[in-house]
Amino acid sequence: MGAKTYLYALLAALLLAGPSAGQLAEFDKISPGAEASVPALVMGASTEPQGLLPSVKRVQFRTETGWSSWITLKGVRLTTAPVAVSPAPGIVDILTGGNENDLWQIRLRGQETWSDWIRIFGPPPYNKNLGGVHFRKYELAAISTGSMDGDYHLFTWGPTNHCLYKRCWGCGSGSVACDRSLDWIRIEGEIGSRPGAVLHSDRIHIFALDSSRGLIWNFADLPAVGSGDLPAWDGWRPLGRSFASPPAAASDGEMIHIFALSPGGGIGHATLDPETGESSLETINEKMDSSPTVVIGRNRIDLFGVVGGELIQIKNEGGGWTKGENLKGSISGQPTAVSDGQRDIWVFAQGQGGWLWGIHHSPKAEG
Repeated sequence: MGAKTYLYALLAALLLAGPSAGQLAEFDKISPGAEASVPALVMGASTEPQGLLPSVKRVQFRTETGWSSWITLKGVRLTTAPVAVSPAPGIVDILTGGNENDLWQIRLRGQETWSDWIRIFGPPPYNKNLGGVHFRKYELAAISTGSMDGDYHLFTWGPTNHCLYKRCWGCGSGSVACDRSLDWIRIEGEIGSRPGAVLHSDRIHIFALDSSRGLIWNFADLPAVGSGDLPAWDGWRPLGRSFASPPAAASDGEMIHIFALSPGGGIGHATLDPETGESSLETINEKMDSSPTVVIGRNRIDLFGVVGGELIQIKNEGGGWTKGENLKGSISGQPTAVSDGQRDIWVFAQGQGGWLWGIHHSPKAEG
């Protein structure tokens, strides 16, 4: 083969390969009457192991009540609902199943600086002794221990109706790492839904529904950060409440609040004293198609869910629940909400195109 023919063949191969090693990130800003495109702020480099640069696009503005425009974050097509945690002020980590059911993570600093998409580990199952039955493709609950190099505790619903547990850790590069050689660990006792998790008073609390849709609760003392020790679970116990969707949980520092769809319609809100196990229940008269997700801040509870493919927010600032506000969007499935530790709230969900959609709120922007 001549040198010129070889060069043409090489160029053709490179063109066919395309951007498989990563995508050039762009942040397209769309505003009424004007369009502009500027580079995105991206941490890391596409040469990082398993890295994939995101592409971020603004699709809609909502500023009158302090909410940003919606963004779509491309690069990984989601296969499960995302889950978001904040390990430090101004930092948000999103974990999700994506592409070929791998587990992916991406980190947000501030409001516009994104890391690469990082593949944490491959598709399920990792529990080889389960006969090759996939667990729920990384339908996760997660907590972090409050520092960027701290621990991440992940939970999912296994194929034998057990909660599966994985302990991971933060890296200085802006990513989350897990030991790929270690299996998911099965927590004894059967569950019947995706779990919810919350950190309260140095204990990890997990919630799920049982096979009869009753709410059940388990907890363990938080292992020392970096110790590698496993939580010693106390065992599942019933709370005497029934729900119609998987639970979401958050702590106000004194009580744990659990939200899920109510069997009779509306949203069930259980309040649990984790010291005594006593709980109370109210029903919020608001329609949602998805399980709710919740953020609890200073004397305020923000609750989010999906109705007809659009995000709905209701809140309680001590005077009762407000009427739902429609934040629009084009999303599906279960949203996740998180405070970034600096009073901003982010909500993420799988949206149109299978991409990650997100919107954020700054209380200081409220009129």
